[in-house]
Amino acid sequence: MSLDAAPKTVPSSLTKQCLQLHHPDQKLTNEAVELSAEFLRLFIVEARRRAAIEAECEAEAEVDPIDNHMTDDDAPVKKPIEIRADHVAKIAAELLLDLS
Repeated sequence: MSLDAAPKTVPSSLTKQCLQLHHPDQKLTNEAVELSAEFLRLFIVEARRRAAIEAECEAEAEVDPIDNHMTDDDAPVKKPIEIRADHVAKIAAELLLDLS
């Protein structure tokens, strides 16, 4: 999924469930749920962006100089970058500190 294909919003029902995990009897206005949904969306987009950077750095470090995937016109072929759970784990602490 490309960054352009990011969902435009986090569903209100999911946002409300997340907000009520610790305080199930808490009443929430629709505006509070909408603002929280936007914050969650921004958090997810930023986490994905940082994890993609981590994945790219790791992929660059793993390039084998002998087998550098050269084509006939001597241009290196880029492999698609896969974001894995370990990439998200590496950026999680810094992301939480930045957004707290």
